[in-house]
Amino acid sequence: MRHPAFVLAIATAALLAPSLLLGTLPSNSSAQNVLWADQFSAQFRAGILYPRWMPDSFDGLGAPTFYFYPPLPFWIDALLSVVTGNVLPVSYRLSIAWALLLWASGGAMYLWLRSMADRRVALIGALAYMVAPYHLLDHYIRGAYAEFAAYAVLPLVMLGVCRIAAKARGGSLLFGLSHAALAMSHLPTALLISVTALPAYVLFRAWQAGDRRAAARVVLRCAAAGALGLGLAAIYLMPALLLQDTISAEHLWIAGYSVHRWFLIPLQTLSRPPDFMLMLDSIALAWALAAVAVICIASGRSAVFWALLCLVGLLLMSGLVPWFWDIVPMVSKVQFPWRLLIVVEFSAITALCVAPWRTVGRPTRLLFAAALIALAPGLAVMVGGIVGRIDIALAGTAPPPREVKEYLPAGYPQQPDTAFDEVSLGPVADLPAVACSPQPRLCRAEQERFGAMRIEVDAADPTAVTVRRFYFPAWRLEPVLPLAPSEPLRLVSFVAPAGHNVFQLERGSIPVERWSWAVTGASVVLLLAWAAMAWRGIRAS
Repeated sequence: MRHPAFVLAIATAALLAPSLLLGTLPSNSSAQNVLWADQFSAQFRAGILYPRWMPDSFDGLGAPTFYFYPPLPFWIDALLSVVTGNVLPVSYRLSIAWALLLWASGGAMYLWLRSMADRRVALIGALAYMVAPYHLLDHYIRGAYAEFAAYAVLPLVMLGVCRIAAKARGGSLLFGLSHAALAMSHLPTALLISVTALPAYVLFRAWQAGDRRAAARVVLRCAAAGALGLGLAAIYLMPALLLQDTISAEHLWIAGYSVHRWFLIPLQTLSRPPDFMLMLDSIALAWALAAVAVICIASGRSAVFWALLCLVGLLLMSGLVPWFWDIVPMVSKVQFPWRLLIVVEFSAITALCVAPWRTVGRPTRLLFAAALIALAPGLAVMVGGIVGRIDIALAGTAPPPREVKEYLPAGYPQQPDTAFDEVSLGPVADLPAVACSPQPRLCRAEQERFGAMRIEVDAADPTAVTVRRFYFPAWRLEPVLPLAPSEPLRLVSFVAPAGHNVFQLERGSIPVERWSWAVTGASVVLLLAWAAMAWRGIRAS
């Protein structure tokens, strides 16, 4: 108990042993995780600290993946590649990054619970958080690397609110930084937390503050720190939100990715994976019974609050209040309502850790037993799925890295009614690096690092040039000429003037990137000024 970090490290090694021994196991998103981590880390090692364009994606046509996908989890992997000298295969290195996130989630949960419970209870709660069913399902079944990272940040966000309400040192800074980290870990999860658990806890702590002035102070300080966090995350948030019309973003929300398709209690007959839904229903029922048990024995407001928050999360996931997903801005675009299980598991474990266990009677023990029984079928299916993935890894038949539809250029022709990673590149598969029309005396290209290209054209008349790169507004041509997407394949194209010309095609920054850096830079200055004022206050006292 004196060394919780060591205990949590042992638990991490045990829980992720298959991945640590065999490398990244096949899962719903493992193919994309490995592909993106490889490209992201290569650019990071080359000095591009925030890689946004993935040059090897789509068979070298490139993709603006990290203009939209959160960078924080992949920064962790990239730092690992630097620290380890890039000697580990990406699959194994990524497994270590998963392990670091799991260990960090346990450590963050321990710090959160220590604000309310003793060391032993906090450590037990941290271990429970690490082994929580949906937490491990995210790793082994879904391969949801970014969502997995949010588990490590959520306890720190709540701890920041707690410290603000308690007028403790560094509360606002902790909340601001962790709120930024949450947004840059996984945006759909951050949004769900920001419209459920976070405002609920802020209002709960404001209510506990007593008089109106104290309550208003808690709300205003939390709002200011939260806004600072969004400002710090602007380098990611602004491009991700403002550039969606440049990609095939509609594939993130149509067909099988509508929230109304994935309620725990379907309101209409739908074709859904039965084993997966059994796992989700089993996990949800188990946590519901545990939360009801806590309410039966709870004598303090805190335990009741967290148990009720758990039940509210389950109610929203159930589909019994479908209007919630339509009237709250952007919430309908989180794809899966069961992403709220991160809130459910966090709230339920917190409630269990602050509940008065000495008052547990026979009815309550029966509820807890019923929760374990309800969880059993879901765990059985999950263990079976993990064993199957281990067998695939041992057999060496894991699927190759694959891209996803949404990062294709807006308007690129795609086959309808296909899976999210069934990308049709047939029309662009055999295209040359550069094509000119009408055919000039010379039209050639040399590939350079990270998707850049040197293009040489010698023509008697102006010539239309099409480059084998997917169009995105960040492409720049030197000497400067206007670029446009070709039709219908959405490739980079321009008109070269008559004569002999040499062009350099490279990715540059676009206005929204520069604006986002300005907002983040101003937020960093404000953060440092806030920290300096807090430090002066500490020294003065």
